[in-house]
Amino acid sequence: MSHFRILRVDHQDPAALGKKNRILYAIITGSAPLIGVMTINLPDLLNLSKSVYLITTPVAFLLFIILLLLVHRKIKKNNNMDTIGHIEITQAGLNKKTGDSITEYNFQSVKELTLTKHMPATSSKDSKSGYFSYILKIEFTDGKEESLVVSDKSIDHGQKISVYDTMKTLKKIVPFNVNIIV
Repeated sequence: MSHFRILRVDHQDPAALGKKNRILYAIITGSAPLIGVMTINLPDLLNLSKSVYLITTPVAFLLFIILLLLVHRKIKKNNNMDTIGHIEITQAGLNKKTGDSITEYNFQSVKELTLTKHMPATSSKDSKSGYFSYILKIEFTDGKEESLVVSDKSIDHGQKISVYDTMKTLKKIVPFNVNIIV
């Protein structure tokens, strides 16, 4: 069905990090009209000539670009998640590859799958479902459990399929419980 990246997360509170990133994007979005209004009205307020106006416009634009790059850099630094492997979800089972290790789980050995929200996406291009990553908890029939942080977008299919949609489809196919906690 689909391949998803398995991520290593270095941040202890992903929900707070997602909110912080959204606030930073709001700063960028809110500052653009503010700088535009200031650029247009500043020469009139200060009784400046047209030549000064021609200087202040590019300077204000340059300041906005610098602010945009600094905030974007901060957001990318916040989203410090490394790919440590991938998991393939098929109709027959789960195939997990981390490093050089390949583990295959058929669905007869799985008791329950649980998908939980992890890190909110900061923009619409990061995610199809509103979250950048999810926690996939695999509970086996022998009592063992495994939790993985997986990306929302698939590696294959041109990133058109989300892990959320895959789990909804899997819920219809498999004989065990598939819980989606949203």
